[in-house]
Amino acid sequence: MENIKFTPLGGLGEVGKNLLLFEVNSKVYLIDAGIKFSSDPEIDFILPDIDYLEKIKDKISGIFITHGHEDHVGALSKLAFLNVPIYCPPLAKEIIKKKLFKDQNHLLKEITVNKKIQFEDFSISWFPVVHSIPDSCGLIIQTRELNIIHTGDFRFDDTPIFGKNTNFSKILERINNKCDVLFSDSTNALVDNESFSEKEIEKTFNKSFSENRKIIVCTFASQISRIQMAINVAKKHNKKIVLMGSTLKKNLKITKGLNIIYDYENVISSTKNNQNKDKNLIYFVTGSQGEDFSVLNRISSKKYDNLKISKDDLILMSSSVIPGNEEKVFDVIHRLQGLGAEVRFNNFDNKLHVSGHSNKSELANVISTLKPKYFIPVHGNNKMLEAHKKIALSEGVDKKNIFVLSNGDNLVINSKKAKTIPPEKIIDEVILRDNPSYKIDVDENIFEKNIISIILSLGHNTETKDISIQIFDKSNNVKIKKTIENFILRGNHKNNCELGSEITKQFNQEIYKLIVEKFNRKYIVKSLFIEK
Repeated sequence: MENIKFTPLGGLGEVGKNLLLFEVNSKVYLIDAGIKFSSDPEIDFILPDIDYLEKIKDKISGIFITHGHEDHVGALSKLAFLNVPIYCPPLAKEIIKKKLFKDQNHLLKEITVNKKIQFEDFSISWFPVVHSIPDSCGLIIQTRELNIIHTGDFRFDDTPIFGKNTNFSKILERINNKCDVLFSDSTNALVDNESFSEKEIEKTFNKSFSENRKIIVCTFASQISRIQMAINVAKKHNKKIVLMGSTLKKNLKITKGLNIIYDYENVISSTKNNQNKDKNLIYFVTGSQGEDFSVLNRISSKKYDNLKISKDDLILMSSSVIPGNEEKVFDVIHRLQGLGAEVRFNNFDNKLHVSGHSNKSELANVISTLKPKYFIPVHGNNKMLEAHKKIALSEGVDKKNIFVLSNGDNLVINSKKAKTIPPEKIIDEVILRDNPSYKIDVDENIFEKNIISIILSLGHNTETKDISIQIFDKSNNVKIKKTIENFILRGNHKNNCELGSEITKQFNQEIYKLIVEKFNRKYIVKSLFIEK
């Protein structure tokens, strides 16, 4: 009877740093090898326990990559000492190639979707899923006795921009209706909100691009689908797309070479010596998480010579705010508003972002379809993992067959039973920034007038408990902040938050009046409604 041992080194009890080891007959394989970004300005990123991998390197025989996001491939640049094959989808291969020394490129093995690769003790194949980067996959691992499914990061979309919809019914057919072990993405296990097709974002782009002003779209550099939609819509409005930042340009070049992106003739490389005026250009930038050296952050601090903010510019935040990054992101937004820009996030009126992960009902559907004997939630903090466990219980998975693991835990599974054994002692590796004292200097004229930025994150349930409030102002007056917060939470404002941007102007007027009456101070009030 064969025993398969699974050991997560990252991605459990946290968001990011995904790395799962599985061992069969004393040979170890890695599933993904990612990093985690830190909100600490002195920390660049965090790695899984490299020393532990060093200790067991003689047992490691290969690395299997699900997709090209940094939280799944970012650690590979630090794992050169393993010197083992890295199996990956085409786009991930090109992204990883930039991380390796040239003499290691031969280690990259491009997989073919749905085609088995046979090893001595198991076979593995990649199946396509919809996610927020093209070429995303899940894994089917088949030993002599067990069928193991690893979903990777995934969502469902009937009309995806690239590829076909995720289909677990087909996966079930491929494993002869027998799923022994399911590792499933838990990122949105707490999310009730109904998801929508990414095509809805194209509708918002169409409405926004018709406006006669300079437009800047901020998104993740890996969101190739957003660039494709912008290309499609910009053509209708006779506008050009300009990519600002090396990562966006690099990803465009890669996806051109792989024939993923198409009809890109209206993408221009530079605005220098170009006849187009700003109003005929759509600028794409990075910096959706407030990263210090990102284009958006540098623009907001007037430190980016290639693009300046003017009064009434429109900035579309086609992204979500990763938990833990709120302060950094909203500080950037506050500076942009101080420069006179209008900033729009995803909300009920403007669909600008859809998560790359499945919600509660969709996760339940996956479990219901595959009917796994053993279930292990992965890719999420403790609350997400526990929520996913509850979903599995509701779908009839036996409680004793559900394992909520922590990084370093060991889970051994065979055809008869599954059990945990004493964990490994592991520790994360923190990578400090080269210049940790780096500070962004902001010109004082950004705040020539007192500006209060109010960011309200709203769920579909607009009860008090479903509203998160962030308030920024130069004076940092605690009493004013508390007064605004209490006013909102008591529901004294007359507006229904479900109306989103339609109520922004009236909402601002109410806050303005409140501050004048209570503190005899006049502020410019800028509010922003974000859908959670």
